[in-house]
Amino acid sequence: MEKAYWLSRQSASLKSAQNAATSKARLVHYDLAGRYSLKAMAAETLADILPPAIYSNRTKPALRAIDRA
Repeated sequence: MEKAYWLSRQSASLKSAQNAATSKARLVHYDLAGRYSLKAMAAETLADILPPAIYSNRTKPALRAIDRA
C-alpha cells in the first residue's frame, strides 16, 4: 500500500513537471519524482524483509496466572 502511494506521488510530480511554466519548476518536480521513486523502492524492499504486522486488538490476551486459578 505504501509503495502504491509513493508511485502515485511520483506520477503526479512527473505530470507537474511536464506542465511547469519554467525550467526551475520543472527541475524541482523531476527531483521530487526521483525522490518518490526511491521511497517506493524502499517501501517494496522493507515489505519483503519485515514480518507481517501484529495487531494486538485482533488476538485474545494471554491468560495470567491469577486468571487461571
